[in-house]
Amino acid sequence: MTRRILIIRTGETDPAIRDRFGDYDRWFTSSLAAQAAAGLEFAICDATREPIPAHADDAGVIVTGSARAVYRREPWMDLLDRFLRSAGGAGRPVLCVCFGHQALAQALGGRVQLNPEGWEIGAVQVALTQEGLRDPLFEGIPASARVLATHEDRVEHLPAGAVLLAGNTNSPVQAFRIGKRVWGTQFHPEASPGLIDALIRLRAPALIASAGRRGVETSHHVEDLLAGLAHAGELHGRRVLDNFVGLCLRPGSDDPTEPRSERSR
Repeated sequence: MTRRILIIRTGETDPAIRDRFGDYDRWFTSSLAAQAAAGLEFAICDATREPIPAHADDAGVIVTGSARAVYRREPWMDLLDRFLRSAGGAGRPVLCVCFGHQALAQALGGRVQLNPEGWEIGAVQVALTQEGLRDPLFEGIPASARVLATHEDRVEHLPAGAVLLAGNTNSPVQAFRIGKRVWGTQFHPEASPGLIDALIRLRAPALIASAGRRGVETSHHVEDLLAGLAHAGELHGRRVLDNFVGLCLRPGSDDPTEPRSERSR
């Protein structure tokens, strides 16, 4: 097994964001710069333009977010679905984020839809379930965790056999697990506050329109989102990403079905 993680990119971010922070794959490689300096390697696949490589010796796989919607089908999504349906059988850890999380759920028979609660963006609170509290992806993370999010769609129904790990009012499925080593997170464990700040400012017109349709006061909506981000306090998403890399480099060492020590609340 190599010390290489395959990152499957599922689209391109806005040019203004890409110029400052890189594309979706760079969000992960930038967040894992310290691990890369210690020898962790990455292979990048743009699933919208090329086949997903087998890379049987990869230590793990990450499926990124995207501006696309899984229910607006494009031909390349069929190949991604096929990969996701077989991901659990390979034994290596797989982490599917935002669009990837939704694609995983839909590929296995779940349902994804436009979020009736509107955009969720900024620093948000998620509550871990009892299964989440004992899952190795959330090791060392409190039952009420603060993470960074940006999404307009959500998983409405989980596929059969999925284990719910975290949720909140806006998106009841914030994280889930399939089998023992395949995870989806609706939030972005790789995101930085600076990135989310830039996305809030970029999407301001759409965020105001979304809030207005739900009867939310919009005169200070964007300012409130930015203030909430600036004063978010401790964020736990990066620990999720670090935990995932740890699982990649210790394949087979964690069984989430076994009891774990009680975590901090």
